[in-house]
Amino acid sequence: MEERRSSIDRKLITAIILIAAGLLLMLSTFDLIDLPLWHYIMNWKTFLIALGLILVVSPEHRTTGYILMGLGVLFWVPSFLGANVSLHQVFWPGVLIAVGLIIISRRRKQGHHAARIRNEDGSIATDYISDIAIFGGGVLRIDSRNFKGGTLTAIFGGREINLKSALISPEGSVIDVFTMFGGTKLIVPDDWQVRSDAVSLFGGFSDKRPVKPEAAAENKVLLITGMVMFGGVEVKSF
Repeated sequence: MEERRSSIDRKLITAIILIAAGLLLMLSTFDLIDLPLWHYIMNWKTFLIALGLILVVSPEHRTTGYILMGLGVLFWVPSFLGANVSLHQVFWPGVLIAVGLIIISRRRKQGHHAARIRNEDGSIATDYISDIAIFGGGVLRIDSRNFKGGTLTAIFGGREINLKSALISPEGSVIDVFTMFGGTKLIVPDDWQVRSDAVSLFGGFSDKRPVKPEAAAENKVLLITGMVMFGGVEVKSF
């Protein structure tokens, strides 16, 4: 219920931001406001602030939202002081700062996860998956009798998570993803039902299983939450 309400809140905030931006631009078009609103509204710095406002509604995305809002405000400050700052000057410094802060915030989510034990066949025995892939990737095979979910972070890279031999927890499973300029592939059993409540920005979620279960028991539902920016989350069964 809480997750559904957060999803609705994000859509409401997005709608309010779009309506407000459209009304302000219309007022500017008809010279009812003597301000260069197009320059301020249709700007990548304002875009960061708006995206942050959308994310802070959800508790699980709040830290990321504050980071994006803070960066947007920080990048606007030189302009207000009369300095001309272009995107190419601050893009990579901003990306590095944001990535570092996001990794720190997501490590706090991973604190309660159980330690991973590697089996002789190379699979990992754990009920929680906690993985970060930056400028790289690989394959992880999870062997669990009570898989509960975890956190996956992929930045300028990606990871394939093979869950074919895992048994899902009776209360279901939730995987929180953060993907930026990368991708995450999930290999799941044929009878799992996969749902997505992740926020997508120039990216998305795709279930590419040839045959998707029309219905699944409540104890075989995998929920994907989190955020996907300029990348994607892909679900397969092979």
